[in-house]
Amino acid sequence: MQESGMEKAGKVLITGGGGFIGGHLVANLLRAGHSDIRVVDCKPLPEWYQAFPQVENIRTDLRQLRI
Repeated sequence: MQESGMEKAGKVLITGGGGFIGGHLVANLLRAGHSDIRVVDCKPLPEWYQAFPQVENIRTDLRQLRI
């Protein structure tokens, strides 16, 4: 298997993680051995396509973030 070059020790942030593509991305990261994952989506958790109890799941709307 080819290495992706991603450090498995750092935190990974997935925005839009409650959607179809985001949910599959989280599943793939977990299978690849990542354990420090934060998932953000604006939908309520029961409406997420997939939710994983072993990651940090946050409901918030990042469009309201002011930088």
